[in-house]
Amino acid sequence: MQQGNEKQASEVSFEEFAPATYAEWREAAVEALKGADFDKTLFTKLVDGITLHPIYNAEDVKTDIDEPGQFPYRRGTRPLGYRSKPWDIAQGIQACSPEGFNKKALEELSKGGTAVNITLNCKKGVKLSNLADWNTALKGIDLAATPVYVSLGSCGLATLSMLAEAAKDNGYGSKTLKGGVLFDPLGKLVMKGSICGGMGFCGAKKQMASMMKWALANTTDDFATIGVSGLPYHNAGASAFDEVAAMIATAVTYLRAMEAAGFSVDQVAPRIRFTVGVGSNLFLEIAKIRALRMLWAQIVVACGGSEESAKIKLHAATSSWTISKVDPWVNMLRGTAQAFSAVIGGVDSLDVTPFDAGVRRPDEFARRIARNVQLILQGECNLDKVVDPAGGSYYIETLTDEVARESWKRFQKIESEGGMVSALKTGSVQKDINATAAKRFEFADQRRQTYVGVNRYVNLEEKPLETGACPAKGADAGAPKCCHADAAEVALQGDSVEDVTAVLGSATTCGIQKALAGIYACPVGITVEPLPVRHATERFERLLDKAVAYQAKTGSRPKVFLATMGPLRQYKARADFSQDFLRAGGFDTMYPAGFKTVQEAADAAVKSGLGACVICSTDDTYGDIVPEFCAAVKAAKPDMTIMLAGYPKEQVPAFEAAGVDMFIHVRANCHDVLDTLQNKLGI
Repeated sequence: MQQGNEKQASEVSFEEFAPATYAEWREAAVEALKGADFDKTLFTKLVDGITLHPIYNAEDVKTDIDEPGQFPYRRGTRPLGYRSKPWDIAQGIQACSPEGFNKKALEELSKGGTAVNITLNCKKGVKLSNLADWNTALKGIDLAATPVYVSLGSCGLATLSMLAEAAKDNGYGSKTLKGGVLFDPLGKLVMKGSICGGMGFCGAKKQMASMMKWALANTTDDFATIGVSGLPYHNAGASAFDEVAAMIATAVTYLRAMEAAGFSVDQVAPRIRFTVGVGSNLFLEIAKIRALRMLWAQIVVACGGSEESAKIKLHAATSSWTISKVDPWVNMLRGTAQAFSAVIGGVDSLDVTPFDAGVRRPDEFARRIARNVQLILQGECNLDKVVDPAGGSYYIETLTDEVARESWKRFQKIESEGGMVSALKTGSVQKDINATAAKRFEFADQRRQTYVGVNRYVNLEEKPLETGACPAKGADAGAPKCCHADAAEVALQGDSVEDVTAVLGSATTCGIQKALAGIYACPVGITVEPLPVRHATERFERLLDKAVAYQAKTGSRPKVFLATMGPLRQYKARADFSQDFLRAGGFDTMYPAGFKTVQEAADAAVKSGLGACVICSTDDTYGDIVPEFCAAVKAAKPDMTIMLAGYPKEQVPAFEAAGVDMFIHVRANCHDVLDTLQNKLGI
């Protein structure tokens, strides 16, 4: 159909396709499964506790789906989403010095970055000790156009004062500042086990109040002074529910503290910026982000705030939990998928972790690839041209509701224990997260969760990345931490930004923090069980490290003999499976063609000189092969470890009695089998 010069597509009719009910679909699916269990085959239970269905339909969605930009902001805080403002490309920068940071920051901004992301940390960021360091780090950056997000430890007031003064020294007024100094003392508490600076949580709250007072008088709502980070929980292995619950419980704690200090909800809520970790389950992570945004909005309004104040400010960082040191190139794919989840979920800014971050300070190539992931999502995938593409998906909407409900239950549990501080003190939050992390490790150990290049498809020829190091005079070289007592004395008259600014000419962050501890005179001694940064692949990486050390010591990789029996079709499937299984522990294999007789196989196994072998054939032939093979091998080499590819349950006791030491199969705990094998062989 054509009108004038414009072509119009003809209407599409689906009348020829009769609608099918779920019951009809299930009946067809059961038939297609040919006897396999419907529930076990098509329903997937995640570590997080959610069971994914094979298909979702309109009946699964229990909630009315509002338009984008409508409270409670399930579908985003802006009606036009990224069409009105794309997300900020806020790549984290690690540098050995303020000069190095400034060089990298300017490079990021000139090549597509739209925000400056500063982490004040010697190992994972940059150390800026005094005003001169800040002036150097920010030199040449247009602070009126570029948001600066600062993640820090316990020195919130000192950091805010230095940023504000450095901005002034560089020609920018405080009203032009965007981004924020994201003070999150409870986030640091759970990471370190205590609050640095010797002032307890009450001192941290007083710092937060002083920062809030200054920000309200001197900056716009585009500048935040409170941070709520889910990364300490996410990177320790938390479930989506526990991460969201911990974040909103922390935010509520800060909200209450600021209300007690005399600030209103409408003043405080817009000054809070959340940081969420984004993991590898693409759709679950989208749902998590949407649920967090929705829950926080409802909390703010329930506390008396306006719907405008309830619009969350949300930064995301791709997962450290999923970063692997081994075969790090795969991290590029992980980061890309996680960035996609963050964008579809509707975050305001994003940091894609460079692929080499688990090994070293990211080099120029790694930083470029991480930055380009976001540029491609914007410039080539055009994800900044659509408004909430996930909206209305039966699957994602149902997941959003499930994550929201379960997260709310866990938030209520924290509240019932007296709030986040009390829950951290008793260790209940840590207990739940540690339990989930253990389950995640179990899934990885059993290879129910695949990590390509680490617990499956290991490339033994992969050359490790060079680690690199900071110069001896860099920020990492013996630098004192903020809470060290040997900081130079500072004479503070009070705890306002103005009081701190007055001494910045000669003061260090550490000295200011020490002086504030004396002013606040708060009870000291808040300690909690810290949550470590974990990596899903770390247990297998330790096995692989041991194998590398063995190779360096002996000149060859540890190796296992595959006793392949019969024609190719008889042994290949299990031999290939065993080869991949063993490589996850750093073992190479001797993989001969199939032996015609058991005696030939046994002789070859002994002659190989190796300490372990795997019998590879089929269950229906093992009854004849295993006893004879084991007897022949053990007679010639009693200390040889014999493994069997497969697990013929009814024959296992007899095979163990015959001399089989271990079994390699799909339900085996791969990590434990390989760990035992390494110990047996002295690796």
